[in-house]
Amino acid sequence: MVREADDRDVRVAVGDLLRFDPRDVGDDEIRVLDRVRRHEMVPWQKRLELATEEHVDPRQKDRRHGAESNRLDNGVVASDCVEDAFERGLDLMRRREFFAAHEELELAWRAADTAERDFYQGLVHVTVAWYQAGRGNRPGCERQLAKAARRLAAFRPTHRGVDVDDVLQQVAHAAETVAGGSLDLQPPRV
Repeated sequence: MVREADDRDVRVAVGDLLRFDPRDVGDDEIRVLDRVRRHEMVPWQKRLELATEEHVDPRQKDRRHGAESNRLDNGVVASDCVEDAFERGLDLMRRREFFAAHEELELAWRAADTAERDFYQGLVHVTVAWYQAGRGNRPGCERQLAKAARRLAAFRPTHRGVDVDDVLQQVAHAAETVAGGSLDLQPPRV
């Protein structure tokens, strides 16, 4: 007896369909298309879709970090923590220690007041872009540069002593370099 294949028998990976490495896609770039009722059968490949750039809300908190609060137990905003982590992050960026810089800036981002979170997260994206370039990860670098430009644009021309216009020019130049096929980026100046 020959059995015909149906959608449930086919195992197609996302990478097979779209020709990219799924490890290069962050969880903020994948979303569920539609709810599935208990009685409906939906093949795995039809349930997920990559979000386009326009669908990514730049104000959305990164889900991987949970719901850490920017307030201490007594309700006071942890501004000293933010400032210290921010300064350490900038210092590490200047020393080209991008992974460590990203960790410090991420601390500042998580503890920051809502109005400034995009600023700190934009700087996190800058450091991760340079880190990814150093690892030879072109898609990761390109994505991080685009996110950095989106997050930092609202803080032009300067914010907290950072020449945001200059950082955005560096990000744009880096994006051109990467688009041209090179990951040899000049170190960022902050």
